[in-house]
Amino acid sequence: MATILAADIGGTNSRFGHFEAVRGCEAELVESRSFPTASAGSLPELLRMLAESGFGLTPAAADRIVLAVAGPVLDGTRCRLTNAPWGIDLDDPAAGLPRARTVLINDFVAQALGCATAHAARTALDVQAGNARSGEAPLGVTAALGAGTGLGHCALVPLPGGGVLPVPSEGGHAPLAFVDEEEFAFLAFLKKRTGLSHAFGDILVSGSGLSSLHEFLTGRRLTPAEVAAEIGPDSETTRWFARFFARACRAYALHVLAWGGLFLCGGLAAKNPFLVMNPEFLREFRDCPAYGAQLAGIPVRLVTAPDTGLHGAARHGGMLRADQPT
Repeated sequence: MATILAADIGGTNSRFGHFEAVRGCEAELVESRSFPTASAGSLPELLRMLAESGFGLTPAAADRIVLAVAGPVLDGTRCRLTNAPWGIDLDDPAAGLPRARTVLINDFVAQALGCATAHAARTALDVQAGNARSGEAPLGVTAALGAGTGLGHCALVPLPGGGVLPVPSEGGHAPLAFVDEEEFAFLAFLKKRTGLSHAFGDILVSGSGLSSLHEFLTGRRLTPAEVAAEIGPDSETTRWFARFFARACRAYALHVLAWGGLFLCGGLAAKNPFLVMNPEFLREFRDCPAYGAQLAGIPVRLVTAPDTGLHGAARHGGMLRADQPT
């Protein structure tokens, strides 16, 4: 049995979990804690807060430590958080972690791995039933997209001998298409509001994007939480957001040939399922002249468990062999 200290350090919240893992079985959560990421100015501060909370597993006692972080991971050791003013360097002694037993992965790798766990399946909602296909090459690729502080992407490629290979992505920073005059008017509004040269997933299919969209349609500037509280399934804001989210999902599903299925995750849709249950989502997702039928056959599930990334980080830790260096 391996003792795993897992962390999901996101742009909004940082979650920690003590897991026990037996190889071949899903890791079991023993204890967890959560803190606002903005409440700390560094990883050592977060770890100090964790210890002061009475959390029972220390880094020194863990067999494996997996940190899932919101940002691109460089050389497997460094990351500058995308939505926080600090970073992580495992080679820095100040990090206070046993280097040989610590691994750094992208937070959306953890999200994707977590989406495919029994823990996530218990609360997942079907958006499109579909029929997973395993006869394509590559076989049975699944994709995960999540709208929250930003827009995360990751694909899971099945390996011939079993298991999966997570393929990280920074697709949330790729330009997103606008297709008609109303949308181009919104694009002009968004560029003026943000001062950026173009629109991309992180500023459009995200909490800040929901606020921008609602302001464009209503003239009212509200926080994402305030917008979500006042819109509903039939709101114009909901229809527009569902369309842009689906367009990002369609593009990624086609990029990786996600015939094995698509997971939707991230706090925005998980807390407000109507943002993807709106009919506009599936209409836009299937809108492809060449591959509309295939897209209509992809199983699409909304993962609502808030600690999916934490369980995915633990799953990654459980996949490491005892003799495999981290």
